[in-house]
Amino acid sequence: MKEEKLSFFKKIKMSIFDFDAYQELAAEKISRTIGYIVLLMLIFGIIVGAIYVLKFVQGVNSTKEYIENEISEISYDNYQLTVVPNSGEEIIRLEPENTGIKIIINAQTNDEEKINDSINEINNTANGILILKDKIILKSEIYTKTLQYSYKTISETYNINKIDKAEVLNILSGNEIKIFIAMLFAGIVIYIFIVYLSNMLVDMLLLSILTYIVTRIAGLRLRHSAVYNIATYSLTLPIILNIIYFVVNAFTGFIIQYFQLMYTALASIYIVTSILIIKSDIMKKQIELNRIIEEQERVRQELKRKEEEEKEQAEQERRREQEKKEKKEKEKKEREEKKEGKGNLGNEPEGDNA
Repeated sequence: MKEEKLSFFKKIKMSIFDFDAYQELAAEKISRTIGYIVLLMLIFGIIVGAIYVLKFVQGVNSTKEYIENEISEISYDNYQLTVVPNSGEEIIRLEPENTGIKIIINAQTNDEEKINDSINEINNTANGILILKDKIILKSEIYTKTLQYSYKTISETYNINKIDKAEVLNILSGNEIKIFIAMLFAGIVIYIFIVYLSNMLVDMLLLSILTYIVTRIAGLRLRHSAVYNIATYSLTLPIILNIIYFVVNAFTGFIIQYFQLMYTALASIYIVTSILIIKSDIMKKQIELNRIIEEQERVRQELKRKEEEEKEQAEQERRREQEKKEKKEKEKKEREEKKEGKGNLGNEPEGDNA
């Protein structure tokens, strides 16, 4: 019988809503299970990347509007950037609405202490951009370290020598920023995919150990591939909830404490429940099998009894036929003897009385 190939979305539905289906999912090939978790992580990376890019675009639009209205001068020459606001402030701080990004512009001073204060301020934010005279520093909660790009490197890469306010606005509105956004999106997706998939492999290993322990306690002996599959599919709902939580957190700032603990606990609940259901199903099948065996034995005994009865009837019939045959032969013999007796009586000599 040809094995039915389950679709990706059907697996999601089964692994979330149907504990009984874990027996079928456990029988999946390892390659298909790995493909399933890889695709799920890719979708996660795309969603996260899209959110970050959306927030970045909102930040770019807000920055563009701020430059148009609040910045009097922007100049870039000899790998040095100068930004002069209308207000005369030395350090500019922006937090565009609904982006969660903090932007600090400190491009008028060479004071190391003030520069270090700005760097520390960016390091203490979840997502931020620090623009200095000689470099730009990016901080994101998805990266473990801040990213630094010197203007010299950017200038040599993109052949930028001089720039002013008008050109900055053109860059923020032109193809350059679109290309950068596309590259940013691709970079975030790849980074998120690699990092979260690596973390997921560790979670799957730990949950596989838990699954093995639960199966042994339940008295089941499953193949290692089945144990791995159950552990993997148990992560489906936690991953989807993680995606939802990330989206809500990105746009509202809502935080759930001990989310990782809940994440692991939920997967553990799915594992224990699915194992118990598999155990119950196996027990039901065993009971049904025993019933079938008992029924087969009863039928076998009944057939054997009928066969013996048929043999006995056949033997009785054979005996009756034999008795009939013997009786006929006896009657025939008696008739012949009577016939012979009459013949002998009619042939006696008559001259003895003369």
